[in-house]
Amino acid sequence: MIKRETIYYEDGGTEHTETTLKASLEAAKELGIKTILVASTSGDTGVKAAEMYKSSGVQLIVVGHQMGFPVAKVQQFKPENWGKIEELGGAVNLGADVVTNSIWHRQSLGHSPMSIITQTLIAMKLKVNVEIIAKACDAGQILPGDKVISIAGSHKGADTSAVFLASDSPNILDIKPQMLI
Repeated sequence: MIKRETIYYEDGGTEHTETTLKASLEAAKELGIKTILVASTSGDTGVKAAEMYKSSGVQLIVVGHQMGFPVAKVQQFKPENWGKIEELGGAVNLGADVVTNSIWHRQSLGHSPMSIITQTLIAMKLKVNVEIIAKACDAGQILPGDKVISIAGSHKGADTSAVFLASDSPNILDIKPQMLI
C-alpha cells in the first residue's frame, strides 16, 4: 500500500507551476519513477522543469504541439526554450497531437467528437496528461508499461500531475492512471 498526500487547487493556473513541479519530483523519487513528462506550449514551463530537475536523475520529456496548431505555419514552441531544455538534460517532443483533433479546432466547430469521447473515457482535466504520454510512447521516448509522471496545466503553467502506466496512441485506452499528485 502506498500512502501519499495529494494536492488539490481550487482554480488552475500558472501560480501553481512551481508547487506542481516540486511535488512531482518528490513523488518520482519516493515512488522510484524515472521519467517525468511535462506539457508545454511555448516551452516556458518546460524550461522551469528542466532547471528544477537538472541533476535529479529523472528523465524529463517536454511535450509541445506540432507545427501548425492552432495556427497554420506557426510553431508555438520557442527554439531558445528547446535549446535550453536540452542543455539542461531534458528532451523535447513536438509530435502530432493524437486526441486534440486539429482540423475540427481550426474550423471553429467547437468540441470535436474525439475530444468529447476522450474527456469521457479518460477523465476530465487529464486529457493532456494522457495525450503527451501517447506522443512520447509513439516517438520511442518511453515504452508501453513504463510508470511515468505526467504534468499538464490549465492553459498556461502546470497544475495537474498524476502517475500513469504508459501506452502508445493505438492503445491509448491502455494508459492507466495510478494516482494523482
